[in-house]
Amino acid sequence: MDSSGEIIRGPKVKETLQDLVLSGQMCKMEISRTPYSWLTSLSEIKEDGEGILLLVDRIPDFEKALSASRRQEVLVEYLENDGVPWSFLSRVFQVDTRGIWVEFPEKIQRDQKRKFFRLRAPSGTEIFFPGGAGKEEKGTVKDYSLGGVAFFINKEVSLKPGDQLKNLRLCIPEGREVLKVPVSLAVVIRAEPDFFQGQAFYALEFLEFPESIKKEFNRHIFGKQRTLVRAVIK
Repeated sequence: MDSSGEIIRGPKVKETLQDLVLSGQMCKMEISRTPYSWLTSLSEIKEDGEGILLLVDRIPDFEKALSASRRQEVLVEYLENDGVPWSFLSRVFQVDTRGIWVEFPEKIQRDQKRKFFRLRAPSGTEIFFPGGAGKEEKGTVKDYSLGGVAFFINKEVSLKPGDQLKNLRLCIPEGREVLKVPVSLAVVIRAEPDFFQGQAFYALEFLEFPESIKKEFNRHIFGKQRTLVRAVIK
């Protein structure tokens, strides 16, 4: 995690996580350095001879996904009321019928920036952007938000943090239809050419797109967010 931003340590960590458990607030959990992420919640804090453990609700196929990670760590992220994200890293201790037990984090870190709600991309979601020699490149989208997109591509492309891209297209399947989101301008904020099993990973921040498209895209994200939260609550 980035070293910038406010950090919670000591007894305040337990107090903060207890509040999350009691509130039932939705969190995003991602297996560190893999494409896997889910919307979930924290359900219990347990203290015993093994130390302090935190219980995360069960997630389908979690153990299979975890086997792809060397670090056996998860990144848990949640939003405060002001829209600014807090996050912590924890090592997975065990998985049982109740859920996923992770080691209690030493710290919780607040990011500097307000964050948009990110959606895990449905299968077939793609981002198209201009490449070298006038060619168009295509990436497989991991997740997206009103503020940007993260994607994988099966080759290294000539992108580095700070590079700007013009005239991109984000294509999101919606049943038999495809939502096409033209993006006038974006900037590369993360580039990892050798990220996961031969795939390159990149993240872009959207800087400009037509106002009419922005409103439609925002409605799409808000609708998906409500659907996800209702599904988890059930």
